[in-house]
Amino acid sequence: MVLCAGVLALAACEKDSGLSSKTSGALRQDERTLLAHLPSGNVGLFGGNYLRIQDWMMSSAFARFMGGLDKLSPGMKTWTSCFVDTGKRSLTMLGGISYADDELVVRYVMKGFGVEDVKACAQKAGFPVDVDADGKYVAIGLPTAMGPIRTGYLVLSDGALLTRSAMPMSLSPTALPATRADLEADVAAAARGTAADDAALVAELARVDRDRAVWFVADASATPIGDKLGAMRGWMDLGDGFSVDVSFQVKDTRIADEITRSVPEMKKQADMLGKDVGAVIRGIKFDRRGDRIRVALKVTDRQLERLMDQMAPFLGAGLGGGMGGGGGGLDDF
Repeated sequence: MVLCAGVLALAACEKDSGLSSKTSGALRQDERTLLAHLPSGNVGLFGGNYLRIQDWMMSSAFARFMGGLDKLSPGMKTWTSCFVDTGKRSLTMLGGISYADDELVVRYVMKGFGVEDVKACAQKAGFPVDVDADGKYVAIGLPTAMGPIRTGYLVLSDGALLTRSAMPMSLSPTALPATRADLEADVAAAARGTAADDAALVAELARVDRDRAVWFVADASATPIGDKLGAMRGWMDLGDGFSVDVSFQVKDTRIADEITRSVPEMKKQADMLGKDVGAVIRGIKFDRRGDRIRVALKVTDRQLERLMDQMAPFLGAGLGGGMGGGGGGLDDF
């Protein structure tokens, strides 16, 4: 956290940031269709080519991470590979993040991947799976290092699938199961108002490059850190490693100024963090304009390999998680 804060402050130190100015403008029809399935009241929206990211993780230096994950969560690598291979046909996805009553809820909707696809991939991975009699809901169990996770997918009116993950924001947060009732309640909420009604987020969508592998927009104003952080947007893309570009509004001038003052020394000492980490830090591009700070970085395949070498002793410990869903016993099926 301290490292990231220091790195960001370099924004005020560079006159020519060299950052891309490309944006995607107004929403496309497929994006509007997906947004219409998500309830309003979000603090963030995200989308992109999820399968491209998953495929990259399976074939890049991150494949070593996936190998470590599979040791603690048997079948997870097979599940992910099946999801990627099946979804390559024509999968589109878009998600929303809401925060209320100290609970964070992530919902996402996808088209091009059906109940039978979910069932087939779960069975291939050896996960418990159960499809309701009407074929409109499928639940699967994911074994993880944090305990079993139950996740569900609900079929929507146009054939898209909706899923969700909820987590109370507490000292010991635990993921909650995603039940059919939860998802049907989300559908009912979307009938009263959709994510397209979240005006501040939709405005940010026009300013982000949504052709990247993954993109997001957010507004922290209604969260516990809303007095310090406001609108945010960014993306991650792939190509000889990965690149990230993030812009966010810092409302507290004192914080922004303090970051600015502390960065030059940190950049001078970047090599103390190791040759490869130091090279990444020195390559970061920054821009600060008023209360808006922007940072971009690129990590090449070679740098990523070196970083993964350094992390190798830890790849087999403390890994867990999965795609979607929340905590629940696998014997619930």
